[in-house]
Amino acid sequence: MTESAAARPRNPRGQGDRLRAELLTATERLLEQVGSEDALSLRAVAREAGVAAPSIYRHFADKTALVWATMQVSYERLVEDMAAAGALVPEGDPVARLRARLRAYCRYAIDHPAKYRLLYETRQSPVGPERLAQHPAGLLVRGLHDALTACEEAGWRVRCSRDEAPYVLWSAVHGRVMLWQVLPAAKNPERLHRFVDDILDLLLERADSRA
Repeated sequence: MTESAAARPRNPRGQGDRLRAELLTATERLLEQVGSEDALSLRAVAREAGVAAPSIYRHFADKTALVWATMQVSYERLVEDMAAAGALVPEGDPVARLRARLRAYCRYAIDHPAKYRLLYETRQSPVGPERLAQHPAGLLVRGLHDALTACEEAGWRVRCSRDEAPYVLWSAVHGRVMLWQVLPAAKNPERLHRFVDDILDLLLERADSRA
């Protein structure tokens, strides 16, 4: 046991969630430094959290599970912000609800740049299809899928492959956010909002507009 682990008081019985949260926080800090799952050491995580390395396995089966759980915290925050923004729009206008969700996505990236980078700049180890289906990014994809379904039920048509449509939205808005962040131009969030409007105009049309 390391000196820091020995110095750390044991969590009282029933406070396992506290240790889990501390491990996630420690992992987040280290991922921001090393940038990849392969470069992340469980020993370093334990040292950062002030525990013995075997303690990690009480909460996470392996390093991938630890990294995904760390990323899930940010994905959950992002999805919750998007859902809350959409809920402020009347149910009868699903396109406006989707627009509000995507604008909230942009705001999250602006307001939480480090946590946003963690989601997209952390290089992750390959896994099989069954495990990949459990990736926390699925929270975001399912939310976009459901929002597009609501648009279709209200009489809108999605112009691209329905399976790929959530990824088209996601990659388009993410790419625009990244360009907005790195290009040496005035940081006006309204440019991102206009882009959201444009991508929805390109992706959606009234189902009866071609009649």
